[in-house]
Amino acid sequence: MSNDHSHLRGQSALSAQGLVKRFKTGRTFIEVLKGVDFDARHGDVTMVMGPSGSGKSTLVAALSGLLKPDEGKVTALEANDLWSLSAGKIDRFRLDHCGFIFQGFNLFPALTAKQQVMTVLKYQNVGPGEASRRAQAALESVGLGPRVNQRPSELSGGEKQRVAIARALAKNPNLIFADEPTSALDGKSGEIVIKLLRAAATERGAAVICVTHDPRLEAYADRVIHIEDGRILDDVRRTPDANPGPLSH
Repeated sequence: MSNDHSHLRGQSALSAQGLVKRFKTGRTFIEVLKGVDFDARHGDVTMVMGPSGSGKSTLVAALSGLLKPDEGKVTALEANDLWSLSAGKIDRFRLDHCGFIFQGFNLFPALTAKQQVMTVLKYQNVGPGEASRRAQAALESVGLGPRVNQRPSELSGGEKQRVAIARALAKNPNLIFADEPTSALDGKSGEIVIKLLRAAATERGAAVICVTHDPRLEAYADRVIHIEDGRILDDVRRTPDANPGPLSH
């Protein structure tokens, strides 16, 4: 399995047409996504921005195979219509192609940093020796070489988030979904995290889709999509800043 999707740079990794999602509350339905079209390319960091309740996390859940939309179609990599696949095939798609980074880190308290990363590789049927080697390399790539045997309780918030990123990167995903990856972190830690996501796009050719309401992250994006009340308000391609300023609060 190649480490790298950079030869795909600029090609579409994922697209969606007409996504609608309704949630039932009592006797009424609230429409959280109102016919959203979306696409993301290999090598791009796409920021999805909007206020709380705008539908941005629901959109990412629909794009990544976590939450089935009521209407619309998602085409991702070789899956022409993701939501027409069986539940098992959607699980497999997420396992093989997607890396997830959540604001709550989602780490196992009893496992060391290295074990956290190896667990994901084991699910992909990577042998123990290779999994150990790849986990070590992924943790070194996020600057945690000296901390590989620490458990989450011994790591700072920024270090925990870097373990989560190493875990996502170790399987060389085509698609990386990050939901508010910097919200729980101080400025310095947040800057390290967004730079790692930027590098995953630039160096590995991953399509990085990052949900955030942190305007400081826009400097790192190739594209910024603003969503409000379930609709895309604007969609702007931009050139990432060469030397973004620090993410100080």
